[in-house]
Amino acid sequence: MKIVAIGGFFHESNTFNPIITSREDFIIFEGEALYTKGDKYPSAQGIADYFWEREGYRILPLVFARAVPNGEVSLALYLELKARFFELLGDVIPDIFVLPLHGSMRVGKIGSAESDLLLAIKRRYPKVPIVCALDMHATITNTMLECVEALVGYKTAPHTDAWETGQHAARLADMLLSEGKKLCMKAVKLPYLIAGEKSETECSPMRELIAALRHLETEEGVLAASLLLGFPWADTPDNGVTAVVITDNAPDKAELYARDLAQLFTSKKGDFGFSAEADEPLISLRKALAESVKPVFVSDSGDNPTAGSTGDNNSMIALLSHELKEECRTLKILVAGIYDPRAVERCKGQIGSVIELKIGGTYDTKYSQDLVIKGVPLRYVPAFGVYSSELILFQTAEFELIITSKHIGFTGVDMFEALALNYLNMDVIVVKLGYLTPDFLEIAAKHYLALSRGCTDEVLERLKHSGDFEKV
Repeated sequence: MKIVAIGGFFHESNTFNPIITSREDFIIFEGEALYTKGDKYPSAQGIADYFWEREGYRILPLVFARAVPNGEVSLALYLELKARFFELLGDVIPDIFVLPLHGSMRVGKIGSAESDLLLAIKRRYPKVPIVCALDMHATITNTMLECVEALVGYKTAPHTDAWETGQHAARLADMLLSEGKKLCMKAVKLPYLIAGEKSETECSPMRELIAALRHLETEEGVLAASLLLGFPWADTPDNGVTAVVITDNAPDKAELYARDLAQLFTSKKGDFGFSAEADEPLISLRKALAESVKPVFVSDSGDNPTAGSTGDNNSMIALLSHELKEECRTLKILVAGIYDPRAVERCKGQIGSVIELKIGGTYDTKYSQDLVIKGVPLRYVPAFGVYSSELILFQTAEFELIITSKHIGFTGVDMFEALALNYLNMDVIVVKLGYLTPDFLEIAAKHYLALSRGCTDEVLERLKHSGDFEKV
């Protein structure tokens, strides 16, 4: 019976965001809870599902922690999770580690959490192989490459193949343990930073690059091919794009194909662009407000919490409340939304009353301003979604605003439904996102990308990176 140790931490850490991501931001479970909570961590679920269906394996579930992208993770919390990871191993020496990680989790005073964890595993179990499933926006370090037998990343953005990537990682581990294949991994790094919203895999050039990966994986002896794009909203010298190829005991082939992928990527780097019409915020909002179709989505891309921004930037709300207020009052507008726990507390006891509310600008003090809006808290939801955030629906003369008590993403219509919103009848929906999620793509009549300022600024030249990168 071969023992497969599964565990990992999944977080995309934005170093331009001043928030320290803490325990209350994470979903944390361990051991046998994987059997009931694995759906909260799809890549872990994919790994577990693979081995559950095969004889000759025993799964050893460790600790799992996942949070919405945010600022760097608390050092104390990370050290606690890491200690628990090894505590759950006890005296067991597994046959392999198959780890669902993000690849761009960062911890204060440590840096790359993945590098730190993998190095600790390798020092304790030098002969035990490690295979990792990663996010497409993983930042690959030399330490990661030295510690593992295989890295395999998502092939979709928006990311809809996390479970499948877990399965792929598990399959590689199975090949190594049961079939005797020797996993040979080669990687080539490129000094490019790409704004996340230019990496949609249904659009060129990512569509063609992903097709090249899938074609390569049909070649004899090629077990996996990945393009790991790095995370542009982290200031780290390890950043950049990494082409990774894994073969069955064919190092020269892996090296050749990794270089081919890197060359192909370089040849297409000038083709990257936004799939939606992109303008400065005032222009994007004016265009959306003038449309005759509905709902029209406007992405507040500079403050996208699902890419690690603060979620409390109020600049779009300020535009709707002031410069555009007259244009707004004949339309139905929804702003989804803003992270402001103090505003939620203020509203909870005032449902149905007209109040003045200070909103946003608590964490993002660089691009936000002091802003007070007047309106009525209409509805309160006490525990929304997997992170159990409180929600407030606040109505002003110009728009309706969703306020959250926790730093979560604004990614689906389930939030709108929880607040009993007739969202299909909205003229304009302003959402803190970049590219639209599948939920929103399905209902959007049109989409504009507002190049707003913030921790996830899509105009990378406006952010200061200390490394020598070409910003694509």
